Amino acid sequence: MLKNPFREIDNKNRKNSSDLLKKTADFNKIVNQRMKVMIIVVLCFFIAIGVKLFNVQILENEDYIVKLEAFTRKQQVVTPPRGEMVDRNGNVLVSNKESLNITYYPPSNVSSYSESKWALAKQFAQVFQIKEDTITERDWKDFYLVAADNYGNDLLTEEELDKALRGELSTNEVYRIKINRVTQADIDRICLEELTEAQKNAGYLSNADKRIAWPVMILMEKATSQDSSVIVENASKEDVAYLVEHKEEFPGFDVTADWIRNYEYGSTLRDILGSVSTRGLDEISQDYYLAQGYALNERVGSSGLELQYEDYLRGTRTVQNISYDEESGIAIFSPSTVGRKGYNLKLTVDIELQQKIDEILQRVLEREKDNEYRKNFKQAFVILMNPQNGEIITMNGQQRNEDGTFTPYASGNYLEARQSGSVVKLATMYMGLNEGVVQPDEIIVDAPMVFGSGASRLVKQSAENKGAINDITAIAKSSNVYMFHIAIRLAGGVYVPNAPLYLPNMTAYDVFRKYYQMFGLGLETGVDIPYESIGYVSTAREQGTLLDFAIGQYDTYTPLQLIQYVATVGNGGYRVQPHFLKEVYEINSDESVIYQYETNVLNTVSGNLDYLERVKQGMRECVSTTFCGSGFKNLNKDIAAKTGTAEISTTAIRTNSAVIGFAPSNNPTISFVCSAPDSNNDRSQINICLEIMNDVLTEYYKTYE
Repeated sequence: MLKNPFREIDNKNRKNSSDLLKKTADFNKIVNQRMKVMIIVVLCFFIAIGVKLFNVQILENEDYIVKLEAFTRKQQVVTPPRGEMVDRNGNVLVSNKESLNITYYPPSNVSSYSESKWALAKQFAQVFQIKEDTITERDWKDFYLVAADNYGNDLLTEEELDKALRGELSTNEVYRIKINRVTQADIDRICLEELTEAQKNAGYLSNADKRIAWPVMILMEKATSQDSSVIVENASKEDVAYLVEHKEEFPGFDVTADWIRNYEYGSTLRDILGSVSTRGLDEISQDYYLAQGYALNERVGSSGLELQYEDYLRGTRTVQNISYDEESGIAIFSPSTVGRKGYNLKLTVDIELQQKIDEILQRVLEREKDNEYRKNFKQAFVILMNPQNGEIITMNGQQRNEDGTFTPYASGNYLEARQSGSVVKLATMYMGLNEGVVQPDEIIVDAPMVFGSGASRLVKQSAENKGAINDITAIAKSSNVYMFHIAIRLAGGVYVPNAPLYLPNMTAYDVFRKYYQMFGLGLETGVDIPYESIGYVSTAREQGTLLDFAIGQYDTYTPLQLIQYVATVGNGGYRVQPHFLKEVYEINSDESVIYQYETNVLNTVSGNLDYLERVKQGMRECVSTTFCGSGFKNLNKDIAAKTGTAEISTTAIRTNSAVIGFAPSNNPTISFVCSAPDSNNDRSQINICLEIMNDVLTEYYKTYE
């Protein structure tokens, strides 16, 4: 008998109601009315369901079929060809070259690390001669963990194993512990283990056989249900032909058309241009790229400009639908969406001038290798940049190796910082004038400065006595003494011969750094490269080191910081961001520019810029009076320059050489830096950068007269 669902309501209605109690209840009538209500409610419910089913099965049937297919469909992403890079004159620097890859996509009936998969990997490794040295030491440690009977648990202590079983150590922590403890002896030991008769009869491979298969197996295991794995990149025609002919022997393996990066000028500027991953995302960065929507098998820029401008170069991916043959389980690929090639980059560099300057650096380094006074001179760097907009025309670096070969090292211009010597005097002089501690045309006698007496006696001087000089001549003749007086006065001191050096206001260090940073010294330049060094920022605040600060013997700077610094002097006080990118464009029916790099002024030099003109006048005088050597003057160009020599050893005469400058001296179109680390072992040697820059500017003016 059904329970009356309205019983409680009835009881409430009857409670305290004498009138109801006197009435005779017609239960049949009441039940019939309520049943009608229930029938109507149930009928409405079924009507709603019917309408929804009609809507799903008839009206929206196609939409739901598409959604079902999308939910169950397997797809593979194919990386499109990347955009090309050209120099400022249209010469192709980086292009794509067609290639054929041998790839692996797992059939539907193959499980991870199955014996049949091991056998297939061994067969492939032997037929296509895949060597063991194609994978890393870390990969071989992984082999031990896969092939060992207990998955490397013997590498854990009992306490660690207990913690792992209790969940107190995560899977990643356990893995790191094991990897750190695997040795080559462990790997060799398990490869000597014999199979049991039962294992042999079951068709198992020995660990020695698995060792042969591992270079292929580790790549096969990288293939997922969404992504195939590249086993052999840029395969030879012979290997491709053999696989096509014997494809039934290698289920899951296929030949795919692909591309590889081609760097048209070989090693020239190669470390700046960067590189691209060859086998998809690496373990270090894959989480980042997966979060950005990349697939595991996609190639990405891994360094240099390839990495910096990945978003422009990558293009739009091709997507393939994956289905399986019912009999063999082999994957069948069919195109879903067709991708688009990446955008092209036009760079600011002149590759032909770049090559000529590389040759100059190599020639000088080769010639000086037997000079006993330059025995440590093994590197040289040069940068040419437009000081008005920051376009880098060339960035050169060459390193002479012990075997006599040369390694291009253009990236050393922003990766390596050194003490640069007197080139910083431009900023020191501007600071002194703007802070009012020296006056325009003020005469100071350049003679040795003696501090203290006896054992504590300290002598600070210029390379040679300059006599009575003003601010302009102090720049031209590179006076240390003039800069020492600026530092002493800025710190509230007074020079008294033979008296101890006393600087009451050590906040002068902060003033120095503020002015230097206005010009870009000690700061990131902002160059469009993934990483740059800012150099060493010293924290010592002793009395005497402030004097060293004033002449470039304190902090260290990269050649790229120096080019930004001298460009700021040359263009009238605007610190512009150096850059390699000029514009981004695509080629369809015609060429269309989608992005153009605009000049980016990072800051302007504060103060009275008339003083900056006096600094520039000193640089012009350095050239016109041949204090900067006779080479610049003989070029018959309006050049402003400053030399620098920094002592880098307290026990021997060893110095870094540098030259910075710009031309023409008013409204310059080119700024330059040369840095020659550890290039002098004797004071009598000339600044080698003067010769280098003379040859460099000679080549520059042949093109940009």
